[in-house]
Amino acid sequence: MTLRECIEKLPNNSILTISKNKKLFREEILNCYEKAKINNLEGSRILICISDINVALPIIVALDGLAESFALISASTSIELILSYKKNGDFDAIICDNEILFKKLKDTTAVFSDFNSLIKSIKPVKLLHKTRWFIATSGTTATPKLVSHTFKSLTRTTKFNIEHGKNVTWGMLYDFARFAGLQVLLQSAASGSKLIAPLYEDSLVNKINSFINYKCTHLSATPTLWRKILMTPNSKEINLLHATLGGEIADDRILSSINSQYPKAKIVHIFASTEAGVGFSVSDKKSGFPKNYLEKSPLGVGIKIKDNKLFIRNEHVHNKYLGNNKSFGSSDGWIDTGDSVHIKNDRVLFRGREDGVINVGGDKVYPEEIENVLLKHPLVASVKVYAKANPITGSLVAADVILVNSKTNSEEASKILREYNSKILERHKTLAIIKIVSRFDLNSSGKIARDL
Repeated sequence: MTLRECIEKLPNNSILTISKNKKLFREEILNCYEKAKINNLEGSRILICISDINVALPIIVALDGLAESFALISASTSIELILSYKKNGDFDAIICDNEILFKKLKDTTAVFSDFNSLIKSIKPVKLLHKTRWFIATSGTTATPKLVSHTFKSLTRTTKFNIEHGKNVTWGMLYDFARFAGLQVLLQSAASGSKLIAPLYEDSLVNKINSFINYKCTHLSATPTLWRKILMTPNSKEINLLHATLGGEIADDRILSSINSQYPKAKIVHIFASTEAGVGFSVSDKKSGFPKNYLEKSPLGVGIKIKDNKLFIRNEHVHNKYLGNNKSFGSSDGWIDTGDSVHIKNDRVLFRGREDGVINVGGDKVYPEEIENVLLKHPLVASVKVYAKANPITGSLVAADVILVNSKTNSEEASKILREYNSKILERHKTLAIIKIVSRFDLNSSGKIARDL
């Protein structure tokens, strides 16, 4: 099955996306495929760098099942990384709607600003396998790499229920070129739902206003992004029926807070990564996941713990990065997720990312573990823990904290949090520096932007 075949099943005049107050209809998408078919894009390799979802979706649909491969990359990707992707993937051409990026690229490589120009320049080659979709990793702690998927691997957990989907309206908060954003796009399109896609760079307040105006019912975000949503006054007006969390550790407080603000919503925490695909989901509104998932995962993907690290086995995913022969999975298909976990009673709980560990005088400190402690304090709305260089211990633990009430005295809050922190945590984990801030940056996957 291809994405085009899913869309062909939708009723005439179905609206797939709404972006910048413009609606994208089923017929426009299928017309784009017909153009690609007439001009014979079979076997092509295209790198897609498009910021407008109304432009990108018809191109994706046109290429799936015709192209040998295509890569979806964020419009914020650097020119150096784009050219590296093009070389490693031997892509025929780039399609880009960013004017500045286009001008920089046109002198060095084959780049086109629209689909009509692109399709006239490609020479067809016989397609020997299903179209490969290349998706960039989040780049949270390293340079983003491209991972190979197929429509089948990307939609393994997608619900293709058009009868149900026609009553659903998704809101897009992610960059749709990233794995999490693409999951939302594919679930919405394949089931005939509407997708509200505000401009990615738009303010959260404006995005939430769009979701209210267009009657958004389903929303997906990282826990950090959910905290920002809950702090936005008008977010209470979204009539939410389904809330999804992913990309970061979902603690009990954020799950409880979402449930309190949106009592009618089903809350689902999804564990997924670009490399491993969707591993499993949890809907019992508790942090971590049930220990019995290790014996029988509800989604049929292998899950195991070795040396306190979580491993996933997903036979549907290619286990090498593009342009790199080194496998990120073992010979028998197990992928190290990079997550440190521990078992407590009948629950598997997340400690943090192995590649984000802070070394304090030889002791390991997981930023997420300290964040989880601080988030339990009623003064704290959101927090980012990071390393601060120190000549004696190598690193100290520091935190940027957003308070629930911005009018709270910063010095007093810092003192209270320092005392709270030191009572609960071991000495090497205690905070050396606390900064009260009004905001901190998130990356294009909606996660806390941590230093590389």
